[in-house]
Amino acid sequence: MATVVIVGKPNVGKSTLFNRLAGNKKNIVVDEPGVTRDVIYARVKCDEGAFTLVDTCGFFDQPQNELEEKMRQKTESMLKNADLLVFVVDGQKGITTQDEDVAQVLRKIGVPILLVANKTENRVHYERNVLPEIFKLGFGEPIAVSAEHNIGVRYLLDRIVEKLMEVGARFEEEAVSEDSAVKVAILGKPNAGKSSIFNSILGMERSLVTEIPGTTRDVVDELVEFGGKRYLFVDTAGLRRPSRVEMKTIESYGNLRAVRALERSDVAVIVIDATAGITRQDQRLASLVQRRRKSSVVVLNKVDLVASERLEDLKRAFESELRFISYSPLVFTSAVKGKGIPELMQAIDQAYESFTRRVSTSFLNATIERAMAFIPLPRSRERSLKIYYITQLSTKPPTFVAFCNDPRLANAAVEKAIENSIRRYVDPFTGSPIVILFRKRRRR
Repeated sequence: MATVVIVGKPNVGKSTLFNRLAGNKKNIVVDEPGVTRDVIYARVKCDEGAFTLVDTCGFFDQPQNELEEKMRQKTESMLKNADLLVFVVDGQKGITTQDEDVAQVLRKIGVPILLVANKTENRVHYERNVLPEIFKLGFGEPIAVSAEHNIGVRYLLDRIVEKLMEVGARFEEEAVSEDSAVKVAILGKPNAGKSSIFNSILGMERSLVTEIPGTTRDVVDELVEFGGKRYLFVDTAGLRRPSRVEMKTIESYGNLRAVRALERSDVAVIVIDATAGITRQDQRLASLVQRRRKSSVVVLNKVDLVASERLEDLKRAFESELRFISYSPLVFTSAVKGKGIPELMQAIDQAYESFTRRVSTSFLNATIERAMAFIPLPRSRERSLKIYYITQLSTKPPTFVAFCNDPRLANAAVEKAIENSIRRYVDPFTGSPIVILFRKRRRR
């Protein structure tokens, strides 16, 4: 499919422009240089079909550290495989040596280029002071836009499509639907190995992997096929404790985005650093997943760095410290070595199947009828709770309704007893929470 890559020095508005063209707010956008650390993809529909739009990491002239060097390498790799490059410069501040260095690299790559001047709200200033400088780059007249104010974006999109047609790029006839895919959110505290797992599944380095906590700051989506099934993987920023994150910072936006990713997921993969053990932060995250009623898989990553006897301790810790999601499959992985990934995919399938499973009312009641006789039912002075029958109301998560004489008599103990009976005698619903509701049976 046709691929368009947005490139430019940091903080020229690439992510804002990407979000305008893609029609969403997938990237974190804050006025701080180098905000985008990951390559972000979106499918953009047009009259001719659809093309892939890519927002790259900030393009640095002289990398100051390992992270910046990785960002530069990743960006260059994306540029070489593109059908069209959208080179974004700052139409407010003008051209710098960094822009000139980027231009020099782009010329060597040899991919068609559309030059875009962003932040051109003040057209008088732009045309009088900045435009002459931009012409010196040698890419012709730029397309003037203001991504923040949505000025000129539609015209730019038309020009992108025209240019793709000129170079003979192949449009996708119909945008790939994400609705039919299993939506998986990869969650965990910073540096637990989420991106390494994400990359092992995808078989390519999409998220930056370094020893710097919090390297991944964007939510990175990838629609893939695995074993004939479609999955929409969401690799999220590390979830930090709110007290350690200042509001209006990159990390605070990343936390919010990770929670939103969880909201739209079917399966949450909770990644725990086996070398650190199960921490309070891991417990909080697991509790969040449970409260949001999402199916879940718990991953103990970096097991290659842990002694075998320590793994047995971690199993027991999972059963005790994360007992409230004990229905979740536990998978051991070493993402950097590619170990445990097939088992993880099987666990994701199992959790999703449980999350969407439906049981017939007749089978449900016939199976747990005897078990219900041994459940101690609460009573008031006047009467005791009577449960007449149970039926499944919905899926995602499996939700059951117990029709009774008085829902006010039901309590958490009865609710848990019914859940345990369903898991033991009907189906274990591995990886999925179960919701039990009580309703008064209407008399005919």
